[in-house]
Amino acid sequence: MLSRNLPVKGGFPLARKTVLVCDNCGKEVGEGKGATLRLTFTDARRGAKQADLCDNCAGDMPGRAVARRGRRPKAVAA
Repeated sequence: MLSRNLPVKGGFPLARKTVLVCDNCGKEVGEGKGATLRLTFTDARRGAKQADLCDNCAGDMPGRAVARRGRRPKAVAA
């Protein structure tokens, strides 16, 4: 994508908008919605694959939930 505004027939620059589309079903993904699925192979020579998914398609993908990284919160004294 070009980083500068190109003149149009009327001479006015146009704004550019990036539209995210689900790679599985083809629907448009709204702002703040969807997920990115990244698949990395154990054989480093094969590289990695990445797919943009809508919320419905991301929920249907196989796999398990992974714990978040970082410190555990301190236990609250009762």
